[in-house]
Amino acid sequence: MLQESAQEENVNFIDNRRHQHRHRSHKHKGIYGETEKHEQQSCPYLFCELLELDAEISGKKWIKYEETVAASRARWSKPHIPLLNQHSLHSLKNHLTKGVFLPNCDAITFNDVIEIVINEWKKNNLLQSPNDRMVKDLFLFPKCHVSSKPLGFRNCMQPLKSNSYEFDHHGEEYPSIEPLSKSEQKSIVYNKTLHEKLPSDTCAAVMFVGKSRFVNKPVSAFVRLKLASHMPSVCEINLPVSYIFVLLAPEYHANDLAHIGRCLASLLTDPAYVKHFRTANSGNELAESIDAFMEKALIIPPNKWPYEVKLHAEKVQLIDEISNNRKDSNEKHKADLEGLCYTGRIFGGLVEDVKRRLWFYKDDFMDAFVDFSAMSQVLASAMFIFLTNLANIIIFGAVMGHMLDNQMGVIECILSGCISGIAFSLFSGQPLNILSATGPVLIFESLFYKLCNMWGWNFLASRGWLSFWSSLIILLFVATDGSFLVAYITRFTEDLFATLIAIIFIVESVQSMVKIAVENPITYEPDEIFKEPPCQCVMKRGTNETTVHIVQNITSKGECNLLGGVPEGIRCNFHPDVFLFSFVLFISAFLIMLGFKLLKNSNLFPKRIRELLTNFSALISIAVTTIVKEFVGLKVPELVVPSKFQPSFERSWYVDWTNVQHWWIGLICFLPAILLTILLVMDQQITAVIINRKENKLKKGYGYHLDLLVISVLMLICGLFGLPFFVASTVLSIGHVQSLRMESPSRAPGDKPIFTGIREQRVSSFLAHLLIGISLFLTMLVQMVPLPALLGVFLYLGISCMEDQQFVHRILLFFSPVKHQPEFAFLQSVPLLRVHFYTAIQIAAFLLLCIVKYTKEISMLFPLMLFFMVLLRKLLGRLFTVRELRALDDQLPTWSELTGCRSH
Repeated sequence: MLQESAQEENVNFIDNRRHQHRHRSHKHKGIYGETEKHEQQSCPYLFCELLELDAEISGKKWIKYEETVAASRARWSKPHIPLLNQHSLHSLKNHLTKGVFLPNCDAITFNDVIEIVINEWKKNNLLQSPNDRMVKDLFLFPKCHVSSKPLGFRNCMQPLKSNSYEFDHHGEEYPSIEPLSKSEQKSIVYNKTLHEKLPSDTCAAVMFVGKSRFVNKPVSAFVRLKLASHMPSVCEINLPVSYIFVLLAPEYHANDLAHIGRCLASLLTDPAYVKHFRTANSGNELAESIDAFMEKALIIPPNKWPYEVKLHAEKVQLIDEISNNRKDSNEKHKADLEGLCYTGRIFGGLVEDVKRRLWFYKDDFMDAFVDFSAMSQVLASAMFIFLTNLANIIIFGAVMGHMLDNQMGVIECILSGCISGIAFSLFSGQPLNILSATGPVLIFESLFYKLCNMWGWNFLASRGWLSFWSSLIILLFVATDGSFLVAYITRFTEDLFATLIAIIFIVESVQSMVKIAVENPITYEPDEIFKEPPCQCVMKRGTNETTVHIVQNITSKGECNLLGGVPEGIRCNFHPDVFLFSFVLFISAFLIMLGFKLLKNSNLFPKRIRELLTNFSALISIAVTTIVKEFVGLKVPELVVPSKFQPSFERSWYVDWTNVQHWWIGLICFLPAILLTILLVMDQQITAVIINRKENKLKKGYGYHLDLLVISVLMLICGLFGLPFFVASTVLSIGHVQSLRMESPSRAPGDKPIFTGIREQRVSSFLAHLLIGISLFLTMLVQMVPLPALLGVFLYLGISCMEDQQFVHRILLFFSPVKHQPEFAFLQSVPLLRVHFYTAIQIAAFLLLCIVKYTKEISMLFPLMLFFMVLLRKLLGRLFTVRELRALDDQLPTWSELTGCRSH
């Protein structure tokens, strides 16, 4: 009899869509041949549960992997691979061959299934008539599933409902079991938490094994239902049941029936064999599949592997990843040329981009609101981009105002960020890119301003003609499908530029902190400060007479300025501990974001809470540091936003291009416009290539030509209103993509989170840049944010961008012993010395980029270095074999591949 305290449960979960069994049995070629024929078909997920009828304590649970429960039923072990008994496999084969096999059974309820099975047993003289009712009631007894909570069993029904009593052959009173009523079915409590993790098309397989005095010899039956049906209380999860296996043996039977059930569960969790169970027409076919299974199974010597030592799922997944990496490294890869083919038609590439992206345009907005998780992630991403981009814009705006004598400053940068960002988010081909102020553009603006001053030109009017020619050149570039050249930018070049820009973010964050330290040095001897006279307010009377007067009631320099005086003295500018407190805020913001990233992959808190905290990590870090700053009260550098909506220079918002000294100035501006175009196109397209990497699993296509068309229009707008030119920022764009990563909600315990792609939508970028524009009217709130905290976020952005760069990983291999090196795919096919040689060449190229970047005299040539890197990558084909370059880099496309889309 099944007792409330005597229950063992095994659960198996199989994902037939993700796993493909590649082995082939020579002896059982027909079985594997049929299996491979069905591999491409869509197979539903399978959840298996094994109930041992006569166990005294619940012991095991399988959800794809096996878990062992403690005696208190309060803690499960880590998921691990089951160790099977070979004798039990032979016993299972015998039961499937000689037992009852019912394919395409028409039963709907569990009661109907049991009646059909018992009738088959009676027909084959496997069960005697006096005991059939007892056996039926044994299976209909309410099921008690082991709870994941320390309270014990779940789904245990109330005491047995009986209307009559029967007596067994020993004269003992035995209750007759009736099927559950509808009210009782509704009262069943299922495992909803586990159900939410399974795909919607999951089916169940239920197995019952146990010993009973009502049978004289082992009896078994395997039932495959024609239509999966919900059977209340049979399964721990409310799923439609597709398979049912029952096995009963006498009490004196020597075999461990639980091991037989575990063997069947292992077959059902193997993608190759569960498909054969779905198509088999006899028990002999199932037995043949077991022979094939045993032929491929590995046998562990009994004295070499203790049974209590578990092979955990993480190790098995690592082995699978290594195997898959080896396969990938040996397979031939074709260059991904989506959106980069040369059509040979005027605006041919642009038309293809519009067709590709227009199909998803509605989804680009609706995908942000599919559920609460999507909305919270998009909102968090928008706030993250708003804060980081606003800080970047304000910092660059302050530097620009200093370099251009306030011809353009912070307010122009904020307005340009708002207009450019909103337009790009609505109309671009890749809205995941984030437009912002960049260093090369700032340097170009500074040099062009000096050139105009030297020649006596009107800067803003000349800059208008510059924007016109640059916009026209970009438009011609789009018309001639010039973006097909982007196909020659491979991982070699991508990693160099992405790593350089990440390091620039890190270096500039540290430099800004050093600047704070210089302006507010640490006071090692504060007593010396107080020995100085107090702050003096120098009042000027007349032209030559100066009276020094110390006003005791003045508490700030502002009061002295209001009186018309000038504050003087060391104590006037003395603010203790400013740098140290700024450093605390800087490190705190960085550590908070890093801590939330580590929290996401930890076991603390429920998954939804971890995801929510991780999504809003930037906002939380800024909010916490701002509150701490306000509470402590020390004066630290803050964001400075203009309080009035007016140009930094006394002028109108509209720039008159005709306000130039000579008509030919507009023509001469064509020459610097060529260099500016190269700078903008290179910055924009290399960022787009990095974002469109296949590792990000983007599904909505690319839009290189469409992106440049939007940039071309924005160039004209910025030239008309005297606004800075914005282009895609690599670090901010990578940060935007990382904040929108998605993982599969359907995974078994023990499985690593499966990266499924990026939440591609336009709402986060649109909302972020809209908030940047609104910040002009929220100056009091924005100015509360401490600058050191934002610098800490920049530091985190730079470091996080470097983590995923293969170039950085290969540099670390120089300092790692061979036995401790990670199992990278390229290490499986390329000798280590050759990897080091390739990395050394890349390091030399990286140092050259740094020299050009940080040398003012030649910094304008930085965009041209991209052509040099592409040429260098081409020359690497003479130093490395095709196989080595395929493992370390992307394959360069051929001209026939680039022009192959003309026929489409």
